[in-house]
Amino acid sequence: MVKRANPDRATVGFLRSHPNRLPLSGAVVRRVAARIEHFPVDGLYNNFGAVVPADAKTVVRRSAERHAEWADGLHDDETAVGRRRRG
Repeated sequence: MVKRANPDRATVGFLRSHPNRLPLSGAVVRRVAARIEHFPVDGLYNNFGAVVPADAKTVVRRSAERHAEWADGLHDDETAVGRRRRG
């Protein structure tokens, strides 16, 4: 499982396999976010040089919910593929 700081330093991504870009399910991402609540975490650092310098728990929590909503299909209507053609 990969939690990766995104270039904006305000969000993180969740992947099962980074090289294959396989995302985690919404349920797994929510569990990951819940588990870090018990640890004294402020910053987040990864092997690729991306950093969330402060408030990492909030960033992970917010990013997990965002990821889970998209993975669960709650925003399918906001994508071109999810829209129905009219006519």
